[in-house]
Amino acid sequence: MREILEILQKQCSQKIGLREKRPNVWQVLIPFYHEDGDMVEVFITPLGNNLFRISDYGLTLMRLSYSYDIDTPNKERIFNSIISSYNIQNERGILFLDTELEHLYPALMQFIGVILKVSNMKLYKREVIQSLFFEMLDDFVFTNLAQYEPKKNFHPLPDMPEYEVNYCFNHSRVPVYLFGVNNSSTARLTIISCQKFIIEKLKFRSVTVLESLDCLSRNDQKRLMTAVDKVFPEFTEFEKNGVDYIRREMEILG
Repeated sequence: MREILEILQKQCSQKIGLREKRPNVWQVLIPFYHEDGDMVEVFITPLGNNLFRISDYGLTLMRLSYSYDIDTPNKERIFNSIISSYNIQNERGILFLDTELEHLYPALMQFIGVILKVSNMKLYKREVIQSLFFEMLDDFVFTNLAQYEPKKNFHPLPDMPEYEVNYCFNHSRVPVYLFGVNNSSTARLTIISCQKFIIEKLKFRSVTVLESLDCLSRNDQKRLMTAVDKVFPEFTEFEKNGVDYIRREMEILG
């Protein structure tokens, strides 16, 4: 590994070293640190044929789990977006990147940058994480329900644009209105809109997809379930059963 160290030292403007942790596994000693002052732990393993694997041996996600859980679809999406945008692989919680010798140093810097981003996921504002719910819902609707020609940001009462439907299906006949809800504000807007449509004697069916039940108080849950025809309590449930449900609704409504 002396040759590898010399190459890294030539390319690196900072002090860098290698320490053998076990046979064929070398820890990179380089001054990049977590917020608490601990050095970022990165390892290099020769794979042969001029290839090397840069890995964290699962330490990044283990460290993150002490203060933050990737326990929702939105958090998973953020995590996967971070690592995939830098071509980092995830194998059972172990992050790694394979690279050739001539690209070892830039790949190492890229990998360390990803480690620091993942380690700081707990600093993401809740609003940012929640906002991804609507991106996920949008992707699902236009990918899996495109055959029903969904209309986004639909206004059943053209003169009253404040009453908006996130997605409308079957708009030329009896429509199905789909609402996304991720907090009490969007829940109450959905309730008010559906009540207004009923007062105006519109014919429609209403479906609401919650980010999760935890995003609403029990009172808001009760009000919402009274106001709409169908509630999916989790986005993951809508992913699993939403296509069949919308298909049945469309067949009934004609």
